[in-house]
Amino acid sequence: MDELFIHFLQDIPAAYQRFVLELDEYLIAKGSKRTIKAAKSGFVTSYSSPASGRALLNYVFRKSGVKMRIYAEHIGEHPQVLNCLPDNMKTDIKKAGDCKKLTGSACTPTCPGGYTFVMDGEEYRKCKNMAFFHSLTAGNMEHILKLIKTEVEHEY
Repeated sequence: MDELFIHFLQDIPAAYQRFVLELDEYLIAKGSKRTIKAAKSGFVTSYSSPASGRALLNYVFRKSGVKMRIYAEHIGEHPQVLNCLPDNMKTDIKKAGDCKKLTGSACTPTCPGGYTFVMDGEEYRKCKNMAFFHSLTAGNMEHILKLIKTEVEHEY
């Protein structure tokens, strides 16, 4: 384990360190590349797919706690995963901004667009940067893991 990762892990609340370590081991075993950069509010730790090079997951530190941004490009193929999320995570998804490109508005030229998916029978078109941006909490961990594993299975 490298020194920068140890510093990042120490910034994670103790109750969640085991989860973060196990997720790291899972992603590294699948071939993901981990990148850690120091930021004003803490480390930004990212994992990317070895096949496509695209981001799979970012940890972001906020005053409210640690957040995880999951890039769930293939989630539209798995509505059952979304339907089983707890209410707080569904609320986060519903509150996330709509994707400008998918709703016919202008966005930055480099943006590849967001995600279209169905959750609880309703279609959503959400921005990829905010659609799956969840707090790392005890109640969210198993659901975050399921989202990540669902995406990883498509990437590898």
